[in-house]
Amino acid sequence: MDKISQFPDELLLKVLQFLPTRTAVSTSVLSKRWEFLWMWLPKLDYDNTDQSSSELQRLRAFLHLNLPLHRAPAIEIFRLKFINIPTGIFKPKDIKLWVVIALSRCVRELSLNLRCMCRATSLPSSLYICKSLVVLNLIGDEISVDVPRTASLPSLKTLLLRRVVYSHLNENSLHRLLSCCPVLEDLVLERCSMDYMGESEIFRTVNVTIPSLQRLVLKIPRDVDMDELVVNTPSLKYFKLVTEEDSYSYDFQDMSKLEVADIETTFPDINKFVTSITSVERLSLCVRVNAEEEEALYSEGIVFNQLENLKLCPCDANWSKLLARFLENSPNLRVLDIDLNDDHKDSCVDPLVCLENQLNYVPECLRSSLETFKWTGIHGSQKEIELVKYILRYACCLKTATILFQSTTPETEDKRKTMIQELLLSSQSSTTCQLVFD
Repeated sequence: MDKISQFPDELLLKVLQFLPTRTAVSTSVLSKRWEFLWMWLPKLDYDNTDQSSSELQRLRAFLHLNLPLHRAPAIEIFRLKFINIPTGIFKPKDIKLWVVIALSRCVRELSLNLRCMCRATSLPSSLYICKSLVVLNLIGDEISVDVPRTASLPSLKTLLLRRVVYSHLNENSLHRLLSCCPVLEDLVLERCSMDYMGESEIFRTVNVTIPSLQRLVLKIPRDVDMDELVVNTPSLKYFKLVTEEDSYSYDFQDMSKLEVADIETTFPDINKFVTSITSVERLSLCVRVNAEEEEALYSEGIVFNQLENLKLCPCDANWSKLLARFLENSPNLRVLDIDLNDDHKDSCVDPLVCLENQLNYVPECLRSSLETFKWTGIHGSQKEIELVKYILRYACCLKTATILFQSTTPETEDKRKTMIQELLLSSQSSTTCQLVFD
């Protein structure tokens, strides 16, 4: 330890930054040299995991005493994670004070994960005018977001709002927050049923209009009461949407730079959605379409020239119709993955259509580009087997075809072996394709 103590402070601080904050603080007992060294750390991360009530009481007293005296000229990262804490140990005013101190030290990343306060913690108004803030993560329905008219976050690039509460006194809080971030690039927004208790019609529309945004994740559960979702993000490259409701309308506008889309939702109008994502290179779809027959498909003539990787969940009655249409309209498709989501194991639906009958010609992607085909969670029905055989019969460039069956029982093992044998004996266009079964 004496040899280590001879290193300069700058080097020792770099070593301490790799340790959990609790461990870094504990080095203060090593010697006089180490007593206050931790107080120069630019990263402070406090996590209540596996702490007893007495330890949490000591942590509260420690933060009150030492945080105002922290010596680092700037706090690069300040994180608080307080979950399932006994009532009364941390109070909202404690959190507010500690956040104020971090903001006064030009914090660049502020992360709060609070599920312990028993009542909403209102954040200081100075948070919404912090010029140094680059990353803001707010998690928990005990965080109250109340954004003033003067809000301005000129440096904020990453914003995560997960199940927070928006002040009923200010129905514009979410809109104001999104509007005051001129360079925002990454947004994660997860709503919850009780995130707004007011009666205003303004909050019934979620409007994400951010010219600079490049990555967007939206999660909206079934019990959220809203009318419309508007997304206008001309710089967007990645879009993930998870919803459980179809009672509100969608308005997806300019997404001309979109490269990756991961969609799990119910669409009242899939045609309107599909026309906004034609630039994607990777697409994952788990969609329920509220329509029948041809209305379940998007319009003919929409082409996905950049699409190379398609992942489709077979949980909706119309999934095979969508598959046929995507095969027709994706001339450069290289990877096709039919994958039943883990939470949809009981929703697997047999293909409604036979590709041989649905398609008037062999799609270009099968003749010239498809190299990888994988089906995860196949039950092994005859309709499923016929779909696989169609892919094998016409995919000239196929290199690997992987078929992963649903878990089998001793009673169904013979049936599984019969199906594998049928596929092995089926006609294959590619002479180099490797068939893999599990």
